[in-house]
Amino acid sequence: MRCTFERHRRFIKLRALPVVEVDSAELTSAAREFGCFYLRHSPRADAVGLARLFFDLPLAEKRALAIEGSRHFRGYSEMRNERDWREQIHFGREEEALGGLRGPNLWPRDLAWKGAVLGLMGELEGVGRAVLRRLGSFMEEGEEGYLLLKMIHYPPSPGRAGVAAHVDFSWITLLAQDETGGLEICTPTGEWLAAPFVPGTLVVNLGEILQFATNGYYQATPHRVMTGSDSRVSLPFFLNPGLDRVVSAVDPAPHVHRVLRPAPLHFGEEEWKRKGLGIWCAGCC
Repeated sequence: MRCTFERHRRFIKLRALPVVEVDSAELTSAAREFGCFYLRHSPRADAVGLARLFFDLPLAEKRALAIEGSRHFRGYSEMRNERDWREQIHFGREEEALGGLRGPNLWPRDLAWKGAVLGLMGELEGVGRAVLRRLGSFMEEGEEGYLLLKMIHYPPSPGRAGVAAHVDFSWITLLAQDETGGLEICTPTGEWLAAPFVPGTLVVNLGEILQFATNGYYQATPHRVMTGSDSRVSLPFFLNPGLDRVVSAVDPAPHVHRVLRPAPLHFGEEEWKRKGLGIWCAGCC
């Protein structure tokens, strides 16, 4: 990985990411060459519209769903720091409180909206599993993956990062985004590319766990969001191993703000370090 995180816009290339079908041979070649691609799929629900409905709520209503009020790390948060400038809400599988990372979400009062969000998550899980099957045999039969859907709003903030360069802690991440632009990804050769909105597609990027499990055959995709004069809404959906799943470890790549350490990975334990203990990066935290 020769990717650097220089923010100057002149380093962004105009070369386009490929657009592929889930059942095409081009999907695996795009994953290898770019670490990221557009997947032809239009969610049945208006994903961006659902997010905007939430972010348009009065601030007091959003803060009533603060993530600090959830024992399972679901809910609303605001981030205003050097690396992040955004507000967001987290959703996972809707289930009874089972302790740790398993339990119910925090919801606004609109039950129809809740049903639409859960439907969107179910649909994205199916799409994500289909993509992952094209890349190899990673999820075990009957494995209940740990799911996370974020709705993110980046307020207007010209010239700064809405989220700084990072890789996702996931098998893969599927992203729905609005037409604002600002998403940038770094290919395995160190080339920064813009990833603007393309109608009828989701952006798919490879996560750190996939790189870990394939000994670097697939590279996790560093990416960032540069904000401008318009607000931006996006919905990343993270498909992960089950919380009790153990994934074989490999030697780590050069530091790019990562979670994994050079030891066998128990997904649930590592996810708890991130959420329960606040250990986000092995190299700089």
